[in-house]
This record gives sequence, C-alpha cells and structure tokens, in this order.
Amino acid sequence: MNRWGRLGRGILILLLGSLLGWRILVTGIAEYYAEQENPEEAAGALRWRAGHPAVLYQQADALLEPSPTAAEPLLRAAAWANPTDARIYVTLAELWAADESRRSAAISLAETADILGPMSSPVLAYSADFWQAQGRLDRMLERWSLLLRTQPTVASALYPELLDFTNDPKQQELLRPLLENPPTWWDGFFAYVAREAPQTDTVIFLYQQRQRGEESPSKLEQGAYLDRLWRDARWPEAYRAWQEGLNEQQRSVLSRVYNGGFELPPTGVGFDWRIASPRGVRVETAPTYGVRGERALHVNFDGQRVRFQHVLQYLLLEAGRYRLQGRVRPDSLRTALGLRWKVRCVADGPWVAESERFLGSDEWRIFTVDFVVPTNDCPAQMLRLELEGRAELDFEVEGAIWFDDLAVTALEPGK
Repeated sequence: MNRWGRLGRGILILLLGSLLGWRILVTGIAEYYAEQENPEEAAGALRWRAGHPAVLYQQADALLEPSPTAAEPLLRAAAWANPTDARIYVTLAELWAADESRRSAAISLAETADILGPMSSPVLAYSADFWQAQGRLDRMLERWSLLLRTQPTVASALYPELLDFTNDPKQQELLRPLLENPPTWWDGFFAYVAREAPQTDTVIFLYQQRQRGEESPSKLEQGAYLDRLWRDARWPEAYRAWQEGLNEQQRSVLSRVYNGGFELPPTGVGFDWRIASPRGVRVETAPTYGVRGERALHVNFDGQRVRFQHVLQYLLLEAGRYRLQGRVRPDSLRTALGLRWKVRCVADGPWVAESERFLGSDEWRIFTVDFVVPTNDCPAQMLRLELEGRAELDFEVEGAIWFDDLAVTALEPGK
C-alpha cells in the first residue's frame, strides 16, 4: 500500500472513531437527561436523541389522566423506538381497555408485556393492576406471586391485599394453583394470615388445602397455625394439626401424656412438653439409674428463691374419671412445702388434680392421683409441675428430683 493509501485509511479510521465517539457521547448525554426526575430536564434528552423511548414514555405517562388522546401517539412512538419495553405495552393496554372496541387488542398487548417483562417489578405491578381491572383475578395472582418472589419487600403492601382476597369464600378456589404448588413466599404469607385473619376458618382452609406431598408442615407453618388455634381455643383442630406433624418416632410415644417417659427431646410445640430453666434451676432430660428407658426428667435447684412452674404439657381429655401416675425419685430436695404435679382446666379454669408433695430423698417409687374432668368448661387441660409455697421463704429450694413414666389412664365409672 502506497503512502497516500495508508494516509487515506488512517483518515477513514479517525473519522469513524470520531463518529463512534460522538455517538457514544450523545447517547450518554441523552441517557443522563432521560434519567432525571424533573420532566423538563428529562425532555432535554430529545435534543440529543430524537425519539428517546424513555422520555417519550415519561411524557405519555404525564398525559394519561389529563389527555389520554395525546398520550397514545407518544406511547406508539416509544414502542416503535424500543419494541422490547414491556412497560410501554402494558400502559398502552390500559389505555385501549377503556375502549370496548379495542379491548381484545388491549388483552393482546398485556399478554405481550407479560412475555417481554416476566421478572420486571414495575411491569409486574402494572400488569397485575391491568388484569385486576379486567376481572382476570387468576392472572393478577400470577403477577403478584412473581412480584413477591422477585421483590420480597412488597409483602407489606401485598399481604393485606391477598388477605382480603383469601377472606372471600367465592374467590378462594382461585388460590388452588398456589396451594398445589406453594411458592417460596407462601409460608411467610400464611404466618401473616394466621396472625391477622378475622376468621379462623380462613386459616384452617389454607392450612388444610395446602398440598405437601409426603412432607410434613414446616415449623413456621405449623407454629403459626397452632398459635392461631391456641388463641381461639380450637383445641380439637390444634391437636389434629400437631399430631399430623409428628414423625414416626414421635408417634411411638403418643398417648394421653405425650412422651411421658421423656425419651425424646421436648420440642415445646403443641401438646409436647414445654420446659424452661429459670435462674437457679437446671431442667433437662438425662440418663440415670433405675429408668425404664434411657432418660428421665431431671430438675436440679441450686438454693435460690424461685417460683418454679416451668415444666408443663397441655392435654386433651374428654369429660370423665382419670388417674395420673408416674415414678419419682427425690434427691436431697429441701424446700418448705415441696413440689407437686397439678392438672387444671385451660383458660385459668379450676384445678382438677393435685398429686402428693415431693421432697427429701427416696428411691424410685410410683405415685398416683385420681381426678375428674368436668363436663362443662374444660375443653383442654394443663399438666404442670409446681413448687408449692405461700410466703416468699417457701420458694427457697435446693436439691434435685427425677420423674419418669408419667401417664394418664381412663378409669371405669364407679372404680
């Protein structure tokens, strides 16, 4: 290549580079102006790039309410400039839907927007509003579900809307796809419903209709459900729900007193043992000599003053006569009035059983107490281990005690 040829090629490359650089500069300036919140500044993008789709959309959006007729050509121009912007299509669909003759075309535009912007949060929100206005609540729920999946922060706004939807029995069937294949956000929404729903039946419907396959309810779901049933004193439903969540090993210790041999770790959920260790007390299940299985309940006091009531279990006994029995081994337990097991009706109902008082030292022995569950106002009961006392000094306690094989058996009438 001769000297003039090389010179011409260099000039051409320089011109192309300058043109490309200018184009990049113009595009950058146009994008800068288009991103400004001030409409006047945003309109400046058009001076650098005629037909900028983002600015055309902004101008159309500002005219939608005062002058829809003027907004439409701007939306068309924006779609022509950027045919992949789903937001433009769904906005134009809302505009066309107001005209009965163009409603079919509006539906097509909205469907196109759903294809182009399936995960875009603004498009999902616009699309959900569009389908709700058209009475297509199934499509609205699909958009809401995607929105909750991609933008979890919208839960505070959408959960109340979904709750209103769920409260309507006529609309509950539309939730079937969500119940058959629950999305990742469902447990959080269910916990919200369990806490806020005005009707307990709404909570029961969502819990019972959810398809879980072979899996048990999650801890979050079951806990929220049981808390609501507990709050509303729906004891039979609460017991069934808790029982359905037990695994095979847990079912093996199911009885009127669950896990009365303390072989399984207490969960503190439902009708399982609820155990806590207040200051000055250590409560645990541990191995020791003389147990029937491998473990027993062990309560150890270090001499401090404590109003101990921290081992309990809820029961679901029908009206009738029963016997509470178990095995006990006090170990140098020094206190004024001793420990005893008590059974009372829930909701601060009457005490229906009080065992003997335990204190001092002894080998393993059996204790029993007969009691009656009344016919009225005793739908569920609470079995609790309590430290007896009247004056403050009565609650100073030192030493330990073991319990094993706690059980409640039904007695025949007249026995």
